[in-house]
Amino acid sequence: MSEEKKSFEERLSRLDQIVAKVEGETLPLDEAMKLFEEGKKLIDSLQSELKEAEEKIAKSLKGNSEN
Repeated sequence: MSEEKKSFEERLSRLDQIVAKVEGETLPLDEAMKLFEEGKKLIDSLQSELKEAEEKIAKSLKGNSEN
């Protein structure tokens, strides 16, 4: 399943797993780089989704204040 199709919570959980693995183990450089790249993609997608949610909330609150 692609990262975009996973839920926000699933992607956040995977990011937590990556952080724990990198912090808890001595990894070969190539594995550490792969995990870094995966983590970066997850962070980007999570931030994008959060930004969209913030914009929807702000729009909703603005709409409510105009009524």
